[in-house]
Amino acid sequence: MKQNEAKEGAIPTTSTRRDISTVISKTYGIPQSVAYQIIDTTFEALLANLIENGHVELRGFGVFEVVQRKGRKGRNPKKPSDEVWIPERKSIRFKASRLLRSDLADAKLPEKRLPEA
Repeated sequence: MKQNEAKEGAIPTTSTRRDISTVISKTYGIPQSVAYQIIDTTFEALLANLIENGHVELRGFGVFEVVQRKGRKGRNPKKPSDEVWIPERKSIRFKASRLLRSDLADAKLPEKRLPEA
């Protein structure tokens, strides 16, 4: 089996909304277009909640929070002798739930492969 091919019902290693909607579609016997709309609606609701409340908790999965990052000095990666100012900005922090952390601790995760040269 090639690296990008997935087993029946499994989500590929690099997942897109389409990959996830395909799994949902096959699992629940609904059209893929409906599954895709469900995923889009879910993401839109999560985003709206983050914008409005700055916090989204998905029990058993984790918490997303909007955090304000302070401005700081940085370095230009192409020319490290140049200092650049990185302005303050909003960012999203994710904290995995205890259940998710324990599930991941027990899981047999595939080893990361280095890209072939």
